[in-house]
Amino acid sequence: MPPQPRTARTPQSPDSSTVRRTVKLLLIDPSDRLLLIHAKDPQTNAECWYPVGGGIEPGETIHSAATREAYEETGLTALPPGTVVWRRDHVYEYAGRRVDVHEEWLLHRVDHFTPRPTALTAHESRTILGFNWWTAPALTRTTSTVFPPSIGPLLTTLLTNGTPTIPIDITDTSATRAYAPG
Repeated sequence: MPPQPRTARTPQSPDSSTVRRTVKLLLIDPSDRLLLIHAKDPQTNAECWYPVGGGIEPGETIHSAATREAYEETGLTALPPGTVVWRRDHVYEYAGRRVDVHEEWLLHRVDHFTPRPTALTAHESRTILGFNWWTAPALTRTTSTVFPPSIGPLLTTLLTNGTPTIPIDITDTSATRAYAPG
């Protein structure tokens, strides 16, 4: 049975004093490709690519939030167990608002599939442009905006070295803080 989508979305951080807890999913297929969402900022129309994921709702674990987000954003009904591999604290601008997030990044090995969102908000439906399965080398070479900007080299290291014994902090305080919804 698919996870139950939330009935009302929790708004993103309403002010800079609230840190939004989020989960990001590294959905990796058998060819070591990572699924990313292509989207645009509704205010600036800036386009970018970012992983599946979103806010952790009150009462949810990171794993139940991951299952719900995978279902809502991609239609994936059977998310295999994931392992926390990275953590990041990040501040970005989106739709004219500042959003402060703490991200837990889970690695999930999945069969290749065609994403079919099942429970997007009206806002997500307007801003999500599509999906693509990316290789680590393609992410490293791309001139497209991807989040986090170092995801290509990070993914290369993860695929080469395997799952870390403890999650790695990928916060990069020198990185430009830009649009990357979570």
